[in-house]
Amino acid sequence: MSSSPVATEAFTCFLAQLEAGGPGADGGGAPDGGAGNAPAWFMPVVAALFDGQPVEAATDWARRVYGEVQRLEGRIPFGVVHDWHSRTVLPMLVAASVRRGGTGAELETVRDLHERALAGEPGTESEWAAALEPALREVYRLAYAFADAFATAAANARAYAAVNDYGEERAEEKAEERAGAKSEGKAEEFAAYYEELNTGAHARSFADAHALANSRAVAAAYANEDARAYAEAYPGAYVHAYALAEANREVADGQEDERCRTAYGRLADGLVGSLEKSAAS
Repeated sequence: MSSSPVATEAFTCFLAQLEAGGPGADGGGAPDGGAGNAPAWFMPVVAALFDGQPVEAATDWARRVYGEVQRLEGRIPFGVVHDWHSRTVLPMLVAASVRRGGTGAELETVRDLHERALAGEPGTESEWAAALEPALREVYRLAYAFADAFATAAANARAYAAVNDYGEERAEEKAEERAGAKSEGKAEEFAAYYEELNTGAHARSFADAHALANSRAVAAAYANEDARAYAEAYPGAYVHAYALAEANREVADGQEDERCRTAYGRLADGLVGSLEKSAAS
């Protein structure tokens, strides 16, 4: 989902105002009330959330962010990260996992660790790493563009079948060679089998690679409540993965962009809710 010129202009304005402290009651910035004191992870996260929403909704949301940044004087505690994931991010991802045939159990384990951290028990780095690797694997599985990948694989398989003269007898022979199962002998069945095999393999490798690459860095940030380490783990990219995980389906239905905007909106509202609950660090 790409930004329109209007959205890009609004986004630039949003960042400038936030860094300056946001509009006060008189329309000006508040001294020392901007993002200058904010942790390094905050701007990438709010930038991703702003950019994912429609312009009007994003602008209304930005006003709420301004107010909370001013109230906290930019000193946003790491507990906001834990609260946002516990109350907003992970419940949404668990529901998406269940909807797509998973159990959400690996995501619930991470949610429990966030809740423990909010209660003053942040957990060890090894605990976080052990929980995050399978959880991130599930997030990236859900975020993988299944519908597009299926369509591409199916088109390739049908083209291959046509070029290689997959009539009924030939299709049956090929399908049995690859699947070890009986076939009705139709090229369409070969295409269906190929798209499932191809897309499934790519989705698994995509999820495995991202989970392995990112789980250790995020685990260290969470265990030590290290704002700089969290910023260096590219938290804005996680925002996009969370929204895609909620929006994606295995079959394209034309509603992907709308679901994605809704997901960004839920995530954005949840972050403001977590800011509203917090006291300055």
